[in-house]
Amino acid sequence: MKRARQPDTEITLYGDVFVKSHIVPDAGTIMPQHAHSYDHISYLAAGNVRVERSDIRDVAYYAAPAAIRIPARVKHTFTTVHPNTLILCIHNAAHGEAADIHEEHHLVAED
Repeated sequence: MKRARQPDTEITLYGDVFVKSHIVPDAGTIMPQHAHSYDHISYLAAGNVRVERSDIRDVAYYAAPAAIRIPARVKHTFTTVHPNTLILCIHNAAHGEAADIHEEHHLVAED
């Protein structure tokens, strides 16, 4: 398996809404995620993803367009199924620090 290209990421903050967009060029890309101290939504705008969450044993698959609800303090990982997948992580910036991270995943990739 080859190393996937890095997603193209952009951050926007407007009207107390924090959005971090990820355009993921390759299918099979694992996006290690993290857990926040509050609920948030990841919106799948294009493509398909496999989602693993630390609070649910089953793996879920989503096809765009789809709103993926992530509860507070739940670690989650996305794996892209199709190339050029677009994921928007949407947070209420009124919580204080918009990117308040409760816990992070760490992946070690081999070259």
